[in-house]
Amino acid sequence: MAKLRLLKTGHGDVCLAEWDVALPETVRQAEAVFREQCGAGRMAFRLDGPGRTRPLDRFDATAPEILIVPAIQGG
Repeated sequence: MAKLRLLKTGHGDVCLAEWDVALPETVRQAEAVFREQCGAGRMAFRLDGPGRTRPLDRFDATAPEILIVPAIQGG
């Protein structure tokens, strides 16, 4: 199953959803969580393995793993 994870600054990450493209309901649920979590300046990345990462602007059900990261803050 593919995973949608949220990086939590200083706390590692948490799995928000898992989906299987053969199970449409799991895809719909994961996509809803993705849309809910990607606001407020957060960014999402498709993880395809070491050195193979690309930014996402919408949910990609074909991704093996998606990581949502908090916005970078400067000071």
